[in-house]
Amino acid sequence: MKQDLLAGLKKISESLALFDKIDLSRLGEVYNDLIAAEQLARTDGLEQLAANLGKTADLTEKIVLEEAGEPETALQRLNEQINAMVELAAATETPSEPLAAPAASADSAAATNRRETETRYYRELHEAVDKDPDIAQDFALEAKDHLDNCTPALLELEKAPDNQDNINLVFRCFHTIKGVAGFLNLRAIQQVSHHAESLLDEVRSREREYDKTISNLMFEASDALRTMIGDLGKILEGQNPEHLTFDLDRLLARLDQLLSDKKNASPPVAVPSTAPSVPTPLPSPSPEPAVSVPAPTPATIPMPAPTPEPVSNAEKAAAPGPAGNNGNHRDGGTRKEVIKVDADRLTRLIDTIGELVIAETIVLQSEETRTHSNPSFLRKINQLDKITRELQNMGMALRMVAVRPTFQNMARLVRDLAEKQHKPINFVMRGEETEIDKNIVDKIGDPLVHMIRNAVDHGIEKSPEDRIAAGKAAAARVEIRAFHRAGNIYIEIEDDGRGIDPAVIFRKAVEKGLVSPDASLSKTEIINLIFLPGFSTADKITDISGRGVGMDVVRRNITELNGSVEINSEPGLGTVFSIRLPLTLAIIDGLVTRVAGECFVIPTLAVTRAVHICEQQIHRLEGRGEFILHQNRNFPIYRLDRFLGLPEEARRENRLMLIVDDGERGAGIVIDELIGKQQIVIKSLGNAFKQVEGYSGCAILSDGTVGLIIDINSVIKNYRVVCKEE
Repeated sequence: MKQDLLAGLKKISESLALFDKIDLSRLGEVYNDLIAAEQLARTDGLEQLAANLGKTADLTEKIVLEEAGEPETALQRLNEQINAMVELAAATETPSEPLAAPAASADSAAATNRRETETRYYRELHEAVDKDPDIAQDFALEAKDHLDNCTPALLELEKAPDNQDNINLVFRCFHTIKGVAGFLNLRAIQQVSHHAESLLDEVRSREREYDKTISNLMFEASDALRTMIGDLGKILEGQNPEHLTFDLDRLLARLDQLLSDKKNASPPVAVPSTAPSVPTPLPSPSPEPAVSVPAPTPATIPMPAPTPEPVSNAEKAAAPGPAGNNGNHRDGGTRKEVIKVDADRLTRLIDTIGELVIAETIVLQSEETRTHSNPSFLRKINQLDKITRELQNMGMALRMVAVRPTFQNMARLVRDLAEKQHKPINFVMRGEETEIDKNIVDKIGDPLVHMIRNAVDHGIEKSPEDRIAAGKAAAARVEIRAFHRAGNIYIEIEDDGRGIDPAVIFRKAVEKGLVSPDASLSKTEIINLIFLPGFSTADKITDISGRGVGMDVVRRNITELNGSVEINSEPGLGTVFSIRLPLTLAIIDGLVTRVAGECFVIPTLAVTRAVHICEQQIHRLEGRGEFILHQNRNFPIYRLDRFLGLPEEARRENRLMLIVDDGERGAGIVIDELIGKQQIVIKSLGNAFKQVEGYSGCAILSDGTVGLIIDINSVIKNYRVVCKEE
């Protein structure tokens, strides 16, 4: 029974490790598993453990009900408590002893020690910011760049541990961070980077091999540094981080323990979180042994290390090349100069260029310009137009960044999930040099994380044996690729797992009352049912088809970016998620329409076609609103004038309907007139109108008037409520 209890707790711990954010469906499963574990512990006579499990279940319930404070902090606290329960349950496998006061005392001492460590850590961050915020800001930016370069090198080292270029690259990352952290007296950051650097130096000097244990610790150290640099950034922005999301003392103790094992005979013994651990204190900055590398190039912070360090000839040979090279790409070409610009300045520049485009369009469309016949004047106008368009393209290019860093984050995610799930997976990236608007890159991360996690956790078969039995290679394949097509960017995620079974999806949808049992749906329409908010259950669905949890959130996030997502899947062969996004959020192609005498803009990306209709074609279904039969399909009708509260003119015999993609079966937006197509510079409506449904922004039209941009998804979602339809 105790073995069953321990196995169940380990399963809960592994499940929590897959969380990237609050997932109510999975938290519900964790809660049920904790209640079952509590009952099992009481059956085994482990009352103290049962009581602790009950408290952990209560915390889980509070997180679900949003009563546990900041979600990430609460989730971290839950993770720590469950890990502690695993260790307590493991302790009961030895001769049975009651879980009494000593364990509680150790818990209390560990908690006290951690609070003291956090207090010192946050004091260091605040003092560094107060002393010189500019240097602290530069350090935060440069350290993040170093860690971004470090991650792909660490991933490559798992495949080729003898690659000295990657070892030197990671070593330099930790070394540079350590030096500047020491200058700023950020001792926690300095300690972690110093320990990691020392461990890598032993690998460089062939004193030990780069094995799985070292690899895991390097990833943990880089994650810890990224968290601490993030906290420094928050303080610089005037925020106040609440708690460290990892155990700093425990990490330092593990690094220190491995460093003390020069023979590398066995992996380090894990330090239980229930016992206080005090890391070996780092001595005051002083000259170190000759294991260092040259001072950073101009690409890093021009800040000296605490003290000069000798440099060996071997290290000079391993010195970094020109700034911008990451150690993996070297060429003899001329180094490009890079200058960092404040994001606010860049935004103001782009806005000003947008204003210039609007002003130039108004001039070109004015009556005076269109009727002017002077050839010299027209040539000058054309030249002005050419320069303006070139300036516009250059301005937009300033906001374009490669998707490589985002893809590299996905590579790290796959690595961690595959290790937790014990699934061999080959992760492939293609088109990582594809560029997209930085604002889109910042927002696409969460949907990609969710889809990658589902591909690994649910899409890929449970074990290599299952794959071999299905006639596949033991190692699964997950590929992410990006490419341009027809003025849009596409990001596709493909796995060769179990795929989606439409029959299972349809059956479950019927059980939940989402569709009628005799509904006639295509395969694509059935698969798209997983995007419905009510379709978020799922052990049966995910065990068979590999999809279904939280995909409504994925679609909503992508839709907010004026994008769309499609799924192609074959049972037993795999699944492809295809995300279509605009290149930029600043300028879109829009259809200028007229409704009740007012001009509105509808994003071209949302419209599939336009058709002329008459009122006689529209019929009403009781309780479901208005519909129109077009090409043997019923489309729901949404009248913009009614939704926007505009005066409804006498129904004209002939009207225009724009058929839009609503993510399901399509919908018809009824308008009065289609004026034309125009490139639209998007303007924000401001905070005062942020909560107004139906609009996503506004634009200056070619005649100088303001046109509101219609949010199609908001119209469809809120139509029946706003229009009070029964």
